[in-house]
Amino acid sequence: MISKSPKLSRRRKTYGAVSLLAIAGLALSSCAGDTGEADADEASAETEGFEYGASQEEVNEAIADLEPVTLTFQNAAPSENAPAAQPVLKFMEAVEERSNGQITIEPIWSMSVANYPEVVDALQDGRIDMSYHLVGYEPQRFPEATDIGSALASTAYSPMVGEMTAYAVGAELGWQNQGLLDSYEAEGLTPFVPFVANGAYSLSCNSELSTADDMEGAQIRAGSLAQAKAVEHFNATPTSIEFAEAFEALQRGTIDCDLSPMGAKEISGVYEAAPHLGYTTQASWPRFPAAYLAGSTFQELPLAYQQIIFDSQQLGLGNDVGNYINSNALFIDDTRSIDGTINEFDQAMQDELANFITVLQDEAIEAGTIDADTVSQIEELDEKWSSAISEMGYEDEGEMDDLNEWYDPETNYDEFSWAVYEESGALEHRPGANNGN
Repeated sequence: MISKSPKLSRRRKTYGAVSLLAIAGLALSSCAGDTGEADADEASAETEGFEYGASQEEVNEAIADLEPVTLTFQNAAPSENAPAAQPVLKFMEAVEERSNGQITIEPIWSMSVANYPEVVDALQDGRIDMSYHLVGYEPQRFPEATDIGSALASTAYSPMVGEMTAYAVGAELGWQNQGLLDSYEAEGLTPFVPFVANGAYSLSCNSELSTADDMEGAQIRAGSLAQAKAVEHFNATPTSIEFAEAFEALQRGTIDCDLSPMGAKEISGVYEAAPHLGYTTQASWPRFPAAYLAGSTFQELPLAYQQIIFDSQQLGLGNDVGNYINSNALFIDDTRSIDGTINEFDQAMQDELANFITVLQDEAIEAGTIDADTVSQIEELDEKWSSAISEMGYEDEGEMDDLNEWYDPETNYDEFSWAVYEESGALEHRPGANNGN
């Protein structure tokens, strides 16, 4: 919920020297006029924005007459000390700096105000102002996001460049999918990024696996309908228990495997109950879609404030990729520490998974949730972004099974973040873009 600071307005007026007689003579006649001018000034300040890339001096001028505000940002990181909190903290710092201290972001950790089934309602009624949301939990509400996640699974994977490429391609597909944008608008939501690929999915199981036969008959926790279909395709049984319950279910033997990103496994400690990792590189399991969204209170903010937050979110969200990769490295390290196994699935399994992804893509095209040219578009975007990422100097220096040894957790993703913002179509949806701001 937005709260205004008790500080006095920053608006200041100066008046020229006039005689007491003039003041007395004009007092009554000008009273209504002064009020009207003040109202006009305030309305102007509320609607005045600034161009992307404007200097700090220009931004300060645009917000000089605006009241300070405090907004809440709900996210999935368990605390400010967790690795997953770094993108959130980066966003908060960027907002404070760009707003000259006039916007304060209060983090809400661990989705503690409104868990995923309640996020949209909480954004609509103002309980929270901004939030991370796993939109894959609401396929009826946001079917386009689920199907983008399935289509995106056709991209090749690598521990660093592959993760970055999937994020960038997913962001661009999200901004280009008008159906998804319309779904958010229908709910009164503003997307900062309409589709977040999250990390690549892999299997953590209670026994070693590397082939399709190893999955046959297994009880596997899957988060989305597309993932459940893929699990069934390999003659396993999907279960839909909550992610938070996966650890105990694995301990009790209720399930055999957990299908999730390594970053999520790292947070939950699933590796202790399921120390055997099976991953793919040539095709991926359908990704579970997420988004970062703002609700009704964001739309009530002055335009310049909306722009500051929108721009700053891009810096934080691009750095989310670094969080995925770092969490993957930590997970590999933890799995090694308990003598777990780390295996890439064999060629036959990956070929079969790639073939099944095309089935999901065809179903999505037939349903109208993605365009017919999306598959070829993904191939083009994959090449575009993998090349761009390499040109920025990012590269894989090893494989998944030794990621913990070669990945540098101090890697800076700012250049990547701004590139995705500027080249994915996001700027076309920046607040004020339609009126030249």
